[in-house]
Amino acid sequence: MKKRIIIGLMLLIVTALSLSAASMISQPAATVYLIRNTAINVDDLKAETERYRAAGIEIDELSVLQTMINDEVFLQGAERDGISISDRQVDQMINTVFQNAQQQAAAAGQSITRADFDAEIVRQFGTVDAYRNALRNQAIVQQYLMQERGDKIMAAPAPTESEISSFYRQNQQQFFQPECVKLSHIYIAKVEDEAVNAENKARLEEASDRISSGELTFEAAVPIYSEDNDSSSRGGDIGWLTANNTSARQGWGDEFCDTVLAMGAGEVSPVLESLMGYHIVKVTVHYDAKLLALSDPVSPEDSMSVHDYIAQMLTMQNQQAVMSEELQSLIAELRGEARINILYRGND
Repeated sequence: MKKRIIIGLMLLIVTALSLSAASMISQPAATVYLIRNTAINVDDLKAETERYRAAGIEIDELSVLQTMINDEVFLQGAERDGISISDRQVDQMINTVFQNAQQQAAAAGQSITRADFDAEIVRQFGTVDAYRNALRNQAIVQQYLMQERGDKIMAAPAPTESEISSFYRQNQQQFFQPECVKLSHIYIAKVEDEAVNAENKARLEEASDRISSGELTFEAAVPIYSEDNDSSSRGGDIGWLTANNTSARQGWGDEFCDTVLAMGAGEVSPVLESLMGYHIVKVTVHYDAKLLALSDPVSPEDSMSVHDYIAQMLTMQNQQAVMSEELQSLIAELRGEARINILYRGND
């Protein structure tokens, strides 16, 4: 569960430049000089080729070498033209990814520690330093490209109304809103001691009786009884549960999720048991499943309409196409300014 959340967030990182450090004992495959002379070594080339092939990409070594030359000349050009990313900026990027992972985990009733996060980084990238380098190079690519070609990228054409409508008609099933509820809870987590669990459940039964009798409102009972400190300051609000949320179902269990989804707006449950603990749930909003129209919000907690979401997505696709063209153009320009000596002739 934790790995899927982190992996989902990792996949949002675009392919980054990744040159290995030069080895003193490896033969050079090529040298690149724009602001300094840098050797791309045969050992690094072979290792990079294996990474491509391990990912299922069939590619020959000379093609990989050309990509590594492009990477090196681009990084040298960025440095020459004043682009730099500090360690502090990299730290901030990593913290943002980690915080997003924590938020997604919490929404599914899970938790992710920094140790979990770092372990997943090592599994995917080999070392934390390799991940930091990938983030740094990603940011350099974005900043340098926008500095040099940002005017052309931002001038990418906006989609027409016809294109927006056509995309919606062809992809209407993607804009299906499953049944969902917004819920708040009073919560006590389960522990390994069953006697303690029985006491905690009885404590929530007391809270439930006081709420149902009118002695306490649900909102007044939250700070008194709930041990979920994160949600207590929001009146117990823990956001939205959708019928197709597999992460929530794995964390809380199908029975709990289905019981909550069957509740009406304004309804307060008796004590419910999930895989994680004991809850008193209040549903504040309940939406039935439906296909969204162009004018509908793209999600219950988002003010953006389906129309505006499609327009934004198509605009980004147009910008991405221009960005790709301008990246290749900038690399070609930098290669023309650099001295490149290719020594390796290939074994494939």
